[in-house]
Amino acid sequence: MAIGNKNLLGIAGDLSSSSPKAREGASERICDWVHSFDRREVRTVATLLSSAVVTEEDRDCRESELNALSELTASGLVEAEDVVTLRELRRDLLTEPDAEHYDYLASEYF
Repeated sequence: MAIGNKNLLGIAGDLSSSSPKAREGASERICDWVHSFDRREVRTVATLLSSAVVTEEDRDCRESELNALSELTASGLVEAEDVVTLRELRRDLLTEPDAEHYDYLASEYF
């Protein structure tokens, strides 16, 4: 399966939006479509989410992005290089739910 280029670009645009609502909406769509992505889309979305998480200033959005990234890894298609950007996060500054997602991702990919 695949979501297609138009939907992939929509997710990319929303993840990079200045609107927290758009960024959170993109994370929710990723969770809804997690089983619809093909390998290329999974790897692209994982890379985008990793960059979004590292630059995210809104705590609720960061939690949604980390949750979406964790769910995306269930596909088995995410590779370490797709999430390497997460190494830039300072774990000591994360909320407890964010730290749980981070710890899971770090244990799987770092």
